[in-house]
Amino acid sequence: MKLELTLFKHLKAASYLIIYFIIGCFLVFYFIKSDSLKGLYIVVPAFMILILPTFYLHLNYYNKCKECVFELNKNEIKVLKKGETLVFYQENFRSIEFYMSGTRLAGLAIRNLPFEDYYYAKIIMNDNSEIIITSLFSHKIDEILSSFYEKTQLIKTKDFYPIIPLS
Repeated sequence: MKLELTLFKHLKAASYLIIYFIIGCFLVFYFIKSDSLKGLYIVVPAFMILILPTFYLHLNYYNKCKECVFELNKNEIKVLKKGETLVFYQENFRSIEFYMSGTRLAGLAIRNLPFEDYYYAKIIMNDNSEIIITSLFSHKIDEILSSFYEKTQLIKTKDFYPIIPLS
């Protein structure tokens, strides 16, 4: 299975962000007609709470995995980045850690915030090297990795805002 970032996958991952942005724009135009100050009291906090954190998370995931293509097989993961190919074999996988929000972890269909759909998987090797695959590649990356690498220990960690730490 080949995983790579495309424009469609970006738009699909940011669909809640786009919907909230459109609703926010509608609210701005609606309140500008009557009283622009009241509109700002509603739209600015909503933008700061809903749009900015999601946009930052999306950029964080993109910057961590840009120019990466993952080829998943039952026995290995090939990472193609900048013309280099790295191969990681399943027998060297120590664990697969998923960092996701509580609603995503519980499998709830209703999301409170648009960034709750973002999550990432960290595959840790025996030599402490790691591979990070984000939900920008697929919204079902947890199911894909779980089915491909059943023998590897799976750890699911609840994280309110699952940002990838800078290394």
